Amino acid sequence: MKTLIINTKKKVFSQLSGNHLSKLKGEGLDFRELREYNYQEDAKKIDWKISAKLQKPYVKEFDETKELNIIILYLLSGTMRFGSLRLKSELALEIMALLGFSGVKFKDKINYIIYEKKPLRFKPTKTINGVSAAVENISRIDPIKKDYDFYFIDYLNKLKKSILFIIGDFYKIPPLNRLKHETYVVIIRDKFEERPEFKGYVELIDPISLKEANVNFNSYITKKYQNFIKKHDSKLTEFLRNKKIKFTKIYTDEDPFFKLKEMLK
Repeated sequence: MKTLIINTKKKVFSQLSGNHLSKLKGEGLDFRELREYNYQEDAKKIDWKISAKLQKPYVKEFDETKELNIIILYLLSGTMRFGSLRLKSELALEIMALLGFSGVKFKDKINYIIYEKKPLRFKPTKTINGVSAAVENISRIDPIKKDYDFYFIDYLNKLKKSILFIIGDFYKIPPLNRLKHETYVVIIRDKFEERPEFKGYVELIDPISLKEANVNFNSYITKKYQNFIKKHDSKLTEFLRNKKIKFTKIYTDEDPFFKLKEMLK
């Protein structure tokens, strides 16, 4: 875990220069002061409630907020505990660290949330140590026997409007179009799970229910499974494109840094 954090930190702080991983921009405003209205100004600026109380026209002055509020949501599922080269859950940790360190570099506020049946929210941070601690704590959570529901949509919509990254393998398609946030989806997969090379009888264990099954992987079963995955992913990508949600798919044998950078252009 320490090696992952060190390497990720080095990658972010040495390769990023001058810009975020993306061209994300803050949209918020911070209240600065209340002052009397100048009659040469646009009347739309007048705060009529305050003006009525004070019996004079007043306007509120704001400063543009450059700081971004970033939410990194990890959809916890037993299916993340799989990988032919490395576990999908390990790749998820690297992605969370990359996004976190990138935000810290540009003084953004990072919010880590793990969601299964209910949210586990870590204290927001703007520091390298805060990101490192959060990722280390997340690494101790075993995804086996866990799965998420779609109530995370309602939970997220109660939070301040933010830049939202959702990380998971997305074998379920949540109604992400209902989110109020600027949303980016990171789909994590292992190539072997999409195109398995089993032959003959194989004992499989469902990582969520822990039910066991013996499956004879002949050419017919293998092709049927591959077509099922292909059809699901086609439906997923079509949904994301139609709803104008940016996304990327990252495999366990790929470098996530460049895939993230490409998604956020």
